[in-house]
Amino acid sequence: MNSSDADNKMQSKLNFEKPLIELDAQIQQLKAFARANPEINISKGVTALEENAKAQTRKIFKKLTRWDKVLLARHEQRPQSFTYIGALFDDPVELHGDKCYGDDRALVGGLACFEGQPIVYLAQQKGRDLKERQEMSFGYTRPEGYRKAKRLMKLAEKFDRPIISLVDTPGAHFDRGSEERGQSVAIAENLAEMARLPVPILVVVIGEGGSGGALAIAAGDRILMMEYAIYCVAPPEACSGIVWKDNGEHAPEAAEGYKPIAEDLIQLDIIDGIIHEPLGGAHRNPVQATRNVKRAIKKHLADLIAIDRDTLVQQRYDRYRRLGVYGERWM
Repeated sequence: MNSSDADNKMQSKLNFEKPLIELDAQIQQLKAFARANPEINISKGVTALEENAKAQTRKIFKKLTRWDKVLLARHEQRPQSFTYIGALFDDPVELHGDKCYGDDRALVGGLACFEGQPIVYLAQQKGRDLKERQEMSFGYTRPEGYRKAKRLMKLAEKFDRPIISLVDTPGAHFDRGSEERGQSVAIAENLAEMARLPVPILVVVIGEGGSGGALAIAAGDRILMMEYAIYCVAPPEACSGIVWKDNGEHAPEAAEGYKPIAEDLIQLDIIDGIIHEPLGGAHRNPVQATRNVKRAIKKHLADLIAIDRDTLVQQRYDRYRRLGVYGERWM
């Protein structure tokens, strides 16, 4: 980690990260001192401090609450779709617009190759700085974004290309314009389209998977989640408002109640796998995080491609029919 990386980490607003940031700063200062004074050997001291930092990180992350993991999923330095598209896909060609109203930068997609396999990619993104975040509506996807995704799904079907979908959105955009342009219809049509598409659909939740805004590109054959991502019916703040009639003050309790993290969802059979993140979260080592995602995609995509197309669609149908199973007890 260079000095600019350390400066960026200092911007973290997460209380549980502050001791780790302070340790990182101390390590960087020692390394800078060693470079400036090569005649003084302090390598043992640096190594000891690095080992202490790892031990502290493990200790802190072992005690994280569900709400802490929600905050990690929203971390400002967390790798976004830009990072994964650039690192995972060869020769990506982004396509724009829904051929109806316009383009939505919160959802990008196009054609590419993954390990020599032609694919169609879909990806939601929040933006890396204020200008991009405003341009991309902080990840809230508009109906033209979902219609663009549907157009790309049709291309995947036409050219028999698997779809790789990277999910990272707080939810669908909820302003008046989005409603007037058919937000709910666009989401519903995507769900119907994905239910029948005769090509493999592999989904990776890399950050936030919020409500129908995420599901509109996430009704796949395999659903994978990053270790500190979340996937839920609504943001904890919205749940807090519904249950406690407040402005989100009970969001931590809501997160504990409806279990939006990967460990919970794999037990509920909603997702199929957890992609482990580097120690301290993906934002602390994006390169390793990308490698982990690549390894998981490679394994699951190969499995899906080997399945007969009719069987694939039937298995997808059966998968979603099983969700939400419950029991009744008569008194």
